[in-house]
Amino acid sequence: MPWTPPPRAPWVDRVIALGSNLGDDGRSLVPLDVATSLADATRVTGLDDFGDAWFREPLAVFVRALEEEAQLHLLGRLMARAEIQRVLQNRLRMEDLLRREPAIARERVEAPLVVTGLGRAGTTFLHELLAQDPANRVPMLWETMYSVPAPETVTYETDPRIAQAHLEASLMDEIVPAVATMQEIGGDLPTECIYLFAHQFASDMWIGTYNIPSYTRWMIGSDPAPAYAYHRRMLELLQWRHRLDRWVLKGPSHLHNLPALFAEYPDARVVISHRDPLRVLGSLTNLMSTLHWMRSDYPHHEGVVKSMAFGAVFQLEKIMQERASGAVPDDRVFDVRYPELVADPIATVRSVYARFGIPFTSVFEERLRTRLAARPREARGAHEYSFADTGLDLATERARLARYQERYGVASEV
Repeated sequence: MPWTPPPRAPWVDRVIALGSNLGDDGRSLVPLDVATSLADATRVTGLDDFGDAWFREPLAVFVRALEEEAQLHLLGRLMARAEIQRVLQNRLRMEDLLRREPAIARERVEAPLVVTGLGRAGTTFLHELLAQDPANRVPMLWETMYSVPAPETVTYETDPRIAQAHLEASLMDEIVPAVATMQEIGGDLPTECIYLFAHQFASDMWIGTYNIPSYTRWMIGSDPAPAYAYHRRMLELLQWRHRLDRWVLKGPSHLHNLPALFAEYPDARVVISHRDPLRVLGSLTNLMSTLHWMRSDYPHHEGVVKSMAFGAVFQLEKIMQERASGAVPDDRVFDVRYPELVADPIATVRSVYARFGIPFTSVFEERLRTRLAARPREARGAHEYSFADTGLDLATERARLARYQERYGVASEV
């Protein structure tokens, strides 16, 4: 079934035309090679110590995939260039701060609460609810994008970097207005761990925004341990001057890396949100194809569908095996079902806290009620999607998920 991309803003096509008129889609205007990227980050910051060299391999794989596979138009190249520079410059500044302030390395990240599950299965909603607890420290978009100087408690909610990050994030809504109905992203909103992993250039963030199959294959075959080690270093830096009782983290990408997560954080508490994968597949593939469409005139929707359908089954089978074998400590994992989360959010959050022995205070409950009352459904417009949009055979895909649905009591929604 052919996929129809949502409309782009008129100005976008005018920018794209600048690259097309040159005959090279902007390659001559916006270089993406590794050497230039590193040199420019050093020139802008005046710093040259990027820390451990592990990130250089995934960066090289990523950039090569951008050039050879992503079929970027000029705006896509500009966005890629800006994202790479932001990450490299932030990394340089963090390494400089870590070197100047050895006390940061003595920080301890203890017993983080980690929300994961397949994309579009309620992880963002649950993370947003948990963020209402005054004792919980959640990573906000602005501090994961612009981490230096280290966030401070006294200015945490007024830091000018909030507006800076929001300006960059809101650009996506201006390129393709329909994106506002698919996801909410802002400088002052909780974000997921892909932004931390991006600093090792080993992140599902890149896969979600670019059509880069060779990079995806590299990610599948790579050791996630160095990415999790840097993840910890960033959390230590971010909490150095703004520490609360516990970190509450979120990311669907944790689902296929739980052994690595527990290797880095043995005391972690993990919440997995379960929902019918075939219900969310239409939403997830529509979002990813749209994000690709922002950056390329060739979003390859059919390839995204096949990749996501295969990946969902692979991840779910993998996690079932890991929990059964003990590779993932099952006693440190709590399962939440999306229909129950939506039907009674407060009861679901209360059950999470009870499972891990976290105090559920009256202040937290009141803040939850206030937040839920102020959160009208589909306030940004309805995201229109269905399983039929994928073109897949329902019976075939349902059979592939039978073990998972039976194991965790996941009801079919399509």
